[in-house]
Amino acid sequence: MGKRNCRRTDTEREQHERATRVRKMTDAQLCDYLDELAAPPPPAGPSAGEIINKFIDSLAIRSDTGLRVSDATIRKIRQMAEENGYFQPGNM
Repeated sequence: MGKRNCRRTDTEREQHERATRVRKMTDAQLCDYLDELAAPPPPAGPSAGEIINKFIDSLAIRSDTGLRVSDATIRKIRQMAEENGYFQPGNM
């Protein structure tokens, strides 16, 4: 026999309510719930390719000191990044 509700801790009550909700789910709801648990979480921020592309784009902006990287150099850097697989040209 289980514990009486008045003797349960707050954590035990929360666990009991959660377990009860899962037991009352329909087959379709259970399948959806399990699929959500099995799916990998979406990435939290921008991908590495997006960050690299944004950095390369920022090289063309003139800094406070008045210096900037030439367009030809930026094209070469972008081409090298694409060849080395840091990002795909069509994804950005």
